[in-house]
Amino acid sequence: MSPAAGVEVPLLPKSKAEPEKRASLPGAVFNVSTSIMGAGIMSIPATFKVLGVIPAFAMLLLVPWLVDISVEFMLRHTHSGEATTYGGLMREAFGPAGSFAVQMCVTLSNFGTLAVYLIIVGT
Repeated sequence: MSPAAGVEVPLLPKSKAEPEKRASLPGAVFNVSTSIMGAGIMSIPATFKVLGVIPAFAMLLLVPWLVDISVEFMLRHTHSGEATTYGGLMREAFGPAGSFAVQMCVTLSNFGTLAVYLIIVGT
């Protein structure tokens, strides 16, 4: 109660009963895609600045080629085993070292993306 006006005002407004909104698969795919593309777009100028034009252009050609090989590998070997994850698929194909390698690559990729976002926030 306000001592000056004698009016009682709640600190928080009463919530309206709204139905819970669930995330959809297309929405999740869109969010992940925009995050990946945003980080990629932000890193391309820095890559050209650090590496130079010719090596950076070579990397722009090399990385999609490696992605194509990776996707083809997954498509060929996913149904031949019991694996349901990429790490499990690598374990079936290359043993524990393959699973460890893919986990390290994902970890390093996440740290790199985090560094890019911290640079963006800092500037």
